[in-house]
Amino acid sequence: MDGNERANKVLIANIPIPDADKEVPWAIPKDCQWFTLQTRDGTAIRVAVESGHVANSQPPYFTIKAYGEWDERYLNIDLRYGLSLFFACSLAGKIVEVIMGIHEEEGG
Repeated sequence: MDGNERANKVLIANIPIPDADKEVPWAIPKDCQWFTLQTRDGTAIRVAVESGHVANSQPPYFTIKAYGEWDERYLNIDLRYGLSLFFACSLAGKIVEVIMGIHEEEGG
C-alpha cells in the first residue's frame, strides 16, 4: 500500500471513558485513511497523541468542545501504521465515537 488508496470500508468504534479524569488509550488501526472523533452526548473531551497528558490536562493535548467533532481527513496524516490516541473527560461514563475509513485489499 502506498498511502494513495481510498477507503473502501467504514468502521465505527465506541470507546468508553468509565472514570472522570483518567486516561483511556486507544489505537486507530493501520490502513486507516481518515477518522472523525466526537462524543455521543456532546460532552467535551481531551485528546492527546502521547500518554500522560489528558488525565491532568498537561499540554500538549487538545479539547473537542461540547457538540464538536475533530475530522482528521484534511490534515493528511500518514495513518498506514495506525495512530495511538489518549482520551479523558471531566465526567465519568462517557463514550467517544470514532468513525474511520479503512482501506482493505481485496480478499482482506
